[in-house]
Amino acid sequence: MSRNRISFFERPYPDANSVLIHGKRPTLVDTGFGSGVHELESWLTAQGVCAARLALIVNTHHHTDHVGGNHHLQTHHGTPIAAHPWEGRAVNRRDPEACLGRWLTQPVQAYHVTQFLRDGDTLNAGDSTWHVLHTPGHSLGHIVLHREGVGITGDALMTGDIGWLNFHRDGLNSAERALESLDRLAALNLEVAYPGHGPVITDVPSTINAARTRTEKMLRNPMKAAWHGTKRIFAFALMSEGPMTEQDLHAYQARNPWITDYARDVFHVTPTEFFTQLLGEMTRSGAARWEGDHLIITGPYRQATPGWARTPTNVSDWPPAPAEWT
Repeated sequence: MSRNRISFFERPYPDANSVLIHGKRPTLVDTGFGSGVHELESWLTAQGVCAARLALIVNTHHHTDHVGGNHHLQTHHGTPIAAHPWEGRAVNRRDPEACLGRWLTQPVQAYHVTQFLRDGDTLNAGDSTWHVLHTPGHSLGHIVLHREGVGITGDALMTGDIGWLNFHRDGLNSAERALESLDRLAALNLEVAYPGHGPVITDVPSTINAARTRTEKMLRNPMKAAWHGTKRIFAFALMSEGPMTEQDLHAYQARNPWITDYARDVFHVTPTEFFTQLLGEMTRSGAARWEGDHLIITGPYRQATPGWARTPTNVSDWPPAPAEWT
């Protein structure tokens, strides 16, 4: 296992975990949310690999909590970035839907993908060869890296939860795809998995079975999946943007397309009615609470540093990409 030497950085929301594969080609899988990149650089140095030595960044998928550090590392150190082409090409052509940026209005700074990874590809990372497994479900371009019983699974597999399934954008097939991806993960006979959130997974078969059971429930009850997803989206906003007053909440509702879409197409109510129900569900379930005149998240997280971005964080405002990137 010496050729699989890995450092695992378990991080609180709004960051995703990061995984460092050591060796001649140090490779970092996922860079977290944009506000946490300096903490990530300090962690890399503590692992004996300064950020400038990274040979490659691999993104398991394009959500902002997994790609937010890309901009800083690529801008300051020229680090190449690899991702699945279904998401990487959208990033490179500055598609407003890249990283779900327009729909979720989650902030992410500009980067470009220099290498596309497809199902069945091999990747030289650290001192060894890793295999690429396409695992759509949580996102269409989600990938997993694996070798010799070790998997780096992103949001395709985690303990105690599943990655939210975007039925509204991806259809009910997102659950079917997630189940097929779990079957493909099971066939790898992994001994250990490094997830995108939560601790290292040492009982992979049980974790896969639990994820399969929960995904099947979502498939049978799409409304349950809708509440799971919308609560996750809004919780992330409270973590990344900070506690919100009534005025902040009204402004958030007005600028977010996902609220209008879910209200119209899933819950069949007005956006205000849906958002009022969502706030009630957040407080009823204990996911959030009022503290004075601010709504705050109750679970563990690290508040994003205000003013962390110095460049545009809306994909539509990113600088144009050279033609060769697309």
